[in-house]
Amino acid sequence: MFDSLRDRFQTVQEGITASFRGLSVSDPTKRLHVNNAVNYNAGADLLQKYQNDWSELHKLSEENANKAQELDNVIGTLHKQYEKHWTDITQIGASLAAIPQLLNSVQQLMEEIGTLQELFEEVEKGLFYLEDLVETQELQERQLDHRFQFALYKEKKLAELETVRVQLASEHSKKVFQHEIRQQQLLRERQDTFGQAFEDDVQQYKLSGKVPGASKKRNVEKELSLEEVTLEPEDPQALDEFLASGSSTASQDLAVDDKDK
Repeated sequence: MFDSLRDRFQTVQEGITASFRGLSVSDPTKRLHVNNAVNYNAGADLLQKYQNDWSELHKLSEENANKAQELDNVIGTLHKQYEKHWTDITQIGASLAAIPQLLNSVQQLMEEIGTLQELFEEVEKGLFYLEDLVETQELQERQLDHRFQFALYKEKKLAELETVRVQLASEHSKKVFQHEIRQQQLLRERQDTFGQAFEDDVQQYKLSGKVPGASKKRNVEKELSLEEVTLEPEDPQALDEFLASGSSTASQDLAVDDKDK
């Protein structure tokens, strides 16, 4: 619209300029027939007036064009703002229209949150139960480990006990063997001693006919039993002859005693 006004102002300006040019150019043949009573300055004043009016119109047209451009910019800005506001209002209307659906969605979300809360509680219970199972499993594993260690310790101690038992049995056998050797040596010494004393008594009995040291023998017999005395004579034949001669001598003594009575 303002562009068309500008074109019109330019067309008017060009027409006025062309008319002024037509007035300024005069035909010399026609001047000859002009009346001398005409005021030539009146045309100059009119031309000056037209020129001033045209200059003012041109200036006003330029100002109008600038103002029209500014107004066009303002109208464009207002149009953009209007479109923006219209878009915002449309979005607000759509948002308001979507509020019931939004409320339904929120209600569904609340229900789903409640369901999830129940599931979380069940999962939490399951986790507690799983922790109890893990603790029970760890306790059983520790018990098995302790039992295994106890079995190893028991086997170790049994092996040590068997070693100690074998060692003690070996030491006991050695001590028993040494004790038996000492007892045998002691018995041999006693046998030698009693054998020598017996031979001395036999010789004395053969010479005197009496058993020497009978009281001592009785005391010795009181102190020592016959089971503890073991005679091992070096010559068994001499012992038999001694016993035979001793028995005959004892019978003769008994006969002499009877005669004396």
